[in-house]
Amino acid sequence: MSNKIIFSVDVERDLHTNDYEGIRIGLKRFKKICDKHNVKPILFVVADCIKDNKDIFRRFIKNGWEISLHGYSHKRFDSLSYKEKESEIKKSIEIFKKHLNIKPRGFRAPQHSIDAKTLDLLKKYGFEYDSSFTPLNLLQFFFFPKKIGLNFKSFFSPLNEYKIRLGLKEKPVASLLVPFVSLSFRIFPLFLLRAFVFKIKLFYKNPVFYAHSWDFISLKDSRIDNLFPSEKMIRKIDKIMEYEK
Repeated sequence: MSNKIIFSVDVERDLHTNDYEGIRIGLKRFKKICDKHNVKPILFVVADCIKDNKDIFRRFIKNGWEISLHGYSHKRFDSLSYKEKESEIKKSIEIFKKHLNIKPRGFRAPQHSIDAKTLDLLKKYGFEYDSSFTPLNLLQFFFFPKKIGLNFKSFFSPLNEYKIRLGLKEKPVASLLVPFVSLSFRIFPLFLLRAFVFKIKLFYKNPVFYAHSWDFISLKDSRIDNLFPSEKMIRKIDKIMEYEK
């Protein structure tokens, strides 16, 4: 098949500890397998993580990785006022310019909390694309049961890249009832994962996968990581990248 997986990572403070180990150690582990397979991923970075880790992100940019935006402080955008949304985006752009000398091209809302007003602001501030919608994702209803309207809109949204505003595209995260994310790589054995990837690529032209920066480190307080360790997930990503060749 000619369609290729787009690998992406939501880069934020570590789950449970609020530290930077995922950025400083986890992304190095991810980079090792990306370099091995000549993969150039997209990092959707929470802007308030950049100042203390700017040298790391500068090296990724030199390596050809795209650094895009995952909000200023990982707040849900659908819970913010219009003024607060705009403030988060403006402050983030300033940080990107000051510390990385770039302007983010893409955006992914924390917890997929995209809404119409945020999309209008992305267009206003010159973003090229959003990557927040997760069509056909049943787990969104489980993890965010109070966001039923947003979940339905996302579930029934188009599967492949489309124009969501004039000058702004949507690049949805791939899903077939189960999302194409780190959780599926943790849980599925490799033979099922390969079958899942094959089916994903039947429905999505360039399926978008994502993990979190903290997915690449051990999380002693995480039940998921204790049951399905990050080391095994990393090896599966390595195998799928090899399989993609």
